Amino acid sequence: MRQIRNCNGISLATGKSGCQIDFGKIKAVILVPHGVTLGSSFSKGVFETKCHADAPNRIYPIKTIVEYAKNGGEPQTSAVGYGGTGVTGVSAQTDTFTLDKYSEHLAASLSKCMNKRFDAYYVDENNLLIGLNNGTDVLAGIPMSTVYPTVTPHPTSSAKASLTVSCCIEDARAAIENFDYVQLDFNPLDELEGLISVDLVEVESGKYKLIETIGGYDRTAEFGAALASGAATVINGITTATYANGLLTLTVSQSATPSLKDPSVLLTNHIAGIEWNKTVKLPSA
Repeated sequence: MRQIRNCNGISLATGKSGCQIDFGKIKAVILVPHGVTLGSSFSKGVFETKCHADAPNRIYPIKTIVEYAKNGGEPQTSAVGYGGTGVTGVSAQTDTFTLDKYSEHLAASLSKCMNKRFDAYYVDENNLLIGLNNGTDVLAGIPMSTVYPTVTPHPTSSAKASLTVSCCIEDARAAIENFDYVQLDFNPLDELEGLISVDLVEVESGKYKLIETIGGYDRTAEFGAALASGAATVINGITTATYANGLLTLTVSQSATPSLKDPSVLLTNHIAGIEWNKTVKLPSA
């Protein structure tokens, strides 16, 4: 018997939900490595944990968004000869988000990662987590072909410094047809804090400061006591640590270079929002 071919039809559904969603303004974007999801369980604290998780399970939040502009994602049509107009596809779509404040740290990091593949979730003001239905019970992110920043780092005569983030959707038609969301029962925005790179800088023999990699802002007073309390639990290559007068004094193990442990370890010791970049030691005499 000849192999039978079937035509899988698509039925048209024009009804409305029994509970219409009032979609709000987008307040945050969550980037995840391509193919990674946020899972299926959402409760208070889970987003903060994911922000500090080890790769590839870490999430990268971008906030606070104050404007949204859509470019593309429109049906493309054409006619053949004297026939009627038909749809040939959906144009490429870019969602561009303006942030409330310019951030040199975010701009630099996004620029370095423009060639990496990410999936994105959107979070709106009504605590909706927006993504795609991938045929499973887990909400998937929207695949992006690229995510890039556009910066105006200095004020103009009519506007302050600004940063926009453009999310280029990999398949605009799929993003329409597989659109889905989860209603969260809490506001996740306070938990969606990305990490900032910091350096451990030796300023006197055995005495260190914790400063931001870009700009050199001193964070020692903020984290010094917690780092000293955790000592070897949160700092690699040391035996003891103390904090006083804005300096972190470290007893370094022989031939070791001190460094902070991974953000996931730091978070369990109530140290949040930072990630070690490098250690700068005093030149040898």
